[in-house]
Amino acid sequence: MEELIKLAKNGDQDAFTELIISMKNELYGVARTRLKSADDIDDAIQETMIIAFNRLNTLHENKFYKTWLVKILINECNHIYRKQRLREILGFENIEDYEDSLGKEVIDETISDMNFERLIEKLSYEEQLILKLFYKNNYTTREISFVLNRNENTIKTILRRAKEKIKQNYAGGDK
Repeated sequence: MEELIKLAKNGDQDAFTELIISMKNELYGVARTRLKSADDIDDAIQETMIIAFNRLNTLHENKFYKTWLVKILINECNHIYRKQRLREILGFENIEDYEDSLGKEVIDETISDMNFERLIEKLSYEEQLILKLFYKNNYTTREISFVLNRNENTIKTILRRAKEKIKQNYAGGDK
């Protein structure tokens, strides 16, 4: 991966494309945490790729490429989400119907992925995001704290509390 990052920084579009492709499932999973429409998810990922390619020279340490890219994606997802909420509040009619967009979404997850999604669906956006980054994408609490600009101890606390909520929800005691 280090070599691909170096090549991409030198303008090699094929190397950059290979880097993105290697993370496509991870990017999709993170975007899906915030956005429900497949089109919005695709838009967020596409915009992330454009921003990342144009700003690749701002990445100082190549070992942080993955967390740097996910951070860009989270910002793009939040931007799209805020725009949608504003449209909803103002009552614009051109907002996609969520049920229709979910029907169009191609679901290629395994049973265990769907179970994981069900387990975390009652949690807050932040809790879901942290759990996905930690368990599905194998990020450390330090990496998550970097991506989210939060203290590492705060991330650990959110992880612990989210797991407690899941246990309570699973046991039938909604909190």
